[in-house]
Amino acid sequence: MEALTPFLTEAFLHDGWAAAILNAALIVIFGRLMHASLSIGRRSGAIPFLIVFSVAVMGGSLLHLLTQYPAGSGLIGASGGGSGLFAAWVLIQEGRGGQILSKRFLVVFLFFAAVNLALWLMGPSLIGVRMSWQAHLGGFLAGALMFQFYRARRRVL
Repeated sequence: MEALTPFLTEAFLHDGWAAAILNAALIVIFGRLMHASLSIGRRSGAIPFLIVFSVAVMGGSLLHLLTQYPAGSGLIGASGGGSGLFAAWVLIQEGRGGQILSKRFLVVFLFFAAVNLALWLMGPSLIGVRMSWQAHLGGFLAGALMFQFYRARRRVL
């Protein structure tokens, strides 16, 4: 379990206030929608929210590690979690039938990937910020998968 700790705790560190505020805004906006989607009656969506967010952070960390190993840069920030909550929002917008392999979801994912790759290439020169496209894409996919799991489970209950 100790070996997995850095995959989650990196979300509590940020490289400046701008990144922290942006990530907090994404988490609040998309997190509220996901929480509401998974709340049923008196059953709160708080635990599923925390699990989806945590899995998305760890998914982003894992993809970053896999693409940067063995001598790559470290990772800090919660943008993988925010990306996972964004993916959940995309699925919520499709309604109950929203699926990860739907055309709309895949189009949004490809657009999201293209924007992230462009920001990764141009970010340092345009805005002076380095970012991990791997954390964003890994978080997006992991968050979507975990949200689908909880949404399917809620239908059964």
